Amino acid sequence: MKSYKIFGTIFGVLAFIALVVGITYAWLFWTSGNTIIGGSTECFTINYVNGQNISGQITPSSTYTGGKTTTVQIGIDSSCNIGGSATIKLTTDNSSTINLSEGAVKYAVYNGSTLVSNGIVSANTIDLATVNLTKSLITYTIYVWVDGNIVDNSYAGKTYSGYVHASAEQTHE
Repeated sequence: MKSYKIFGTIFGVLAFIALVVGITYAWLFWTSGNTIIGGSTECFTINYVNGQNISGQITPSSTYTGGKTTTVQIGIDSSCNIGGSATIKLTTDNSSTINLSEGAVKYAVYNGSTLVSNGIVSANTIDLATVNLTKSLITYTIYVWVDGNIVDNSYAGKTYSGYVHASAEQTHE
């Protein structure tokens, strides 16, 4: 009987210590001005205007306009008082017959006529651009093409298969 009392006392003391530590942490976190943000996406808007798919036969081209394209609009709802950033990504499917390791598959991201980012599609999933969000929708056009200045005719008839996706997160304002 005595061992139950000792066990109960030890358990009670440990529970009390855990309670004090938890309350202290919550109070310190609250007074530091930080807030805990939920997983809701009510404030962020991501629209895939032409769909996410960016697939098909790509003929080698000397310019980004000779490849495949899609469009995404990203912004913050005007009723939300937050800042945010978004990352636009490209994922290449396994069904692509184009070899990514040769550096011939390229991408460019434009906001209207302004180049946001460009580079080489060198892995199955890559970040194309990270952008700051505003309280209006901004349209980004994503181009994927095979650089005709690098490759020969062996790329004729090859297909690229992939899709664009984006994620947004809140930043401190």
